[in-house]
Amino acid sequence: MIPNGVTPADDQIAADIFDVSIGYWQDTKHWEKIRGLKLLNRKGSRRRLYSKEQLLAARAEEERAKTVNEQPRYDLPPVPAEEHPGDLLDLEESLYALPEDKRVTLSTWKGYRYGTKTRLPNPDFNLGGKKVGGEVIGGEDFWRRQTILDWAADRRGRGNPKGRPAGRKESHSRPPNAQAEERKQRARQMLKMHSTTLTAKMLAEDLGVHVVHAERLLRMARLWKVVGLLEANPDLTVEDVQRETGLHVTAHARKLLDDAREVDASSQ
Repeated sequence: MIPNGVTPADDQIAADIFDVSIGYWQDTKHWEKIRGLKLLNRKGSRRRLYSKEQLLAARAEEERAKTVNEQPRYDLPPVPAEEHPGDLLDLEESLYALPEDKRVTLSTWKGYRYGTKTRLPNPDFNLGGKKVGGEVIGGEDFWRRQTILDWAADRRGRGNPKGRPAGRKESHSRPPNAQAEERKQRARQMLKMHSTTLTAKMLAEDLGVHVVHAERLLRMARLWKVVGLLEANPDLTVEDVQRETGLHVTAHARKLLDDAREVDASSQ
């Protein structure tokens, strides 16, 4: 979690602040030598997060200590500990920001990220991504705590008597992103055409997008293909998924099948 009022920084930003390469920063684990430096990422997160304000204060102290030939005496600005509506949460943290009676499984929640039936709001912030063709590719997305709570309050669901009743259309639907929808449809078409031989690189070249973005589109296309296969055959196996999608790694096919079952169950 990135507390409200804190400027987030990752390993690359930290390395820049300390004027070293990111490889040197990671190899030396310099963050462990800074007394009082708080890691903001949750356990198990793939990206280390820091307070930029703390990093800048630590660098300034190290420079001061170097000039007088003494050990640094770190006095870093505090990081807020109390929850705040403006806190930035990653995808998993945003799920657990909800009241327990409104939570779904983590795999279903991840399906909401790029879902077509139930879809999370757009992220409020991205750290580490690069803008390619008008879109931010890569990095990590974050949502403000209030954004997620408002979204959950506005949708009908378990433990929420408010929201749109079943069978009633929304009076103000969100305008779809035409380009994004076209890319999703094209990914599904390409998967149907090339079946087991389609790669993210092929899709990226066809769509003119970064390969990282193409990987997301390809996974979603495969997910919805497996959802369709499940509707026709509830006893679908991992081997069936591998045969139909071209996934060679059994663990990847199993994860895809599990996610498809979650999506299928949530749409019932």
